[in-house]
Amino acid sequence: MKRTAGAMIGGLGVLGLVCAATPAAAQSEETFIIVRYHEAARAAEMCANVKFTRVEQDKLAALVGYMTQHRVTVGEERMAIRTARTNMEQRISASGCADPLVADALRFFGTFRDQLR
Repeated sequence: MKRTAGAMIGGLGVLGLVCAATPAAAQSEETFIIVRYHEAARAAEMCANVKFTRVEQDKLAALVGYMTQHRVTVGEERMAIRTARTNMEQRISASGCADPLVADALRFFGTFRDQLR
């Protein structure tokens, strides 16, 4: 019985990883918003030498919460943020700041940067 429970829990963990790795098209609109804002913020940190203060980080969280109408659980939001930041870091490491998707993220950051001040 203990092995069965352990296998089920392990299976759910694998399922969670598979779901987290689904393509952007399969994401909810709210998750897409979270990813978009946090990819842009990470690109700004890495390519434009933006250093976020604690207040700016809080304002980013509030902005994303407002945009998603707080319809995402904390766990889902944390996973989306972690995935977004990691994906942007990998893209910049592989292709640099001139990569078209990184450039797009930086342009998007420019659209909301003033709201973080």
